[in-house]
Amino acid sequence: MKSRIMLSIAVAAAMLLSVGMVTIVSAQDRDRDQLRTDQLQDKDKLQTRDRLKDQDQLKDKDQLKEQERTRERTREQTRTERPERPQHERAERSGQGH
Repeated sequence: MKSRIMLSIAVAAAMLLSVGMVTIVSAQDRDRDQLRTDQLQDKDKLQTRDRLKDQDQLKDKDQLKEQERTRERTREQTRTERPERPQHERAERSGQGH
């Protein structure tokens, strides 16, 4: 009788121990998977930030180029609207002031 009780307790303890081990192992797997997911998300965020930073820098460069083109067009338009005076007209005008 005592041996049956001892055997029953041993079997119950073994079953509980195995259930506990399975629970611990599955929790560790879940934590490991969550850590991997977090690392991948962090990596994606960093790549996205880098990509956005690069895009912003390209936009800034494009804006600067466009501003320079606009200035150059304005200069060209100004030159065509006000052609340079011939050399003799400049000399006559400067002589009138004295």
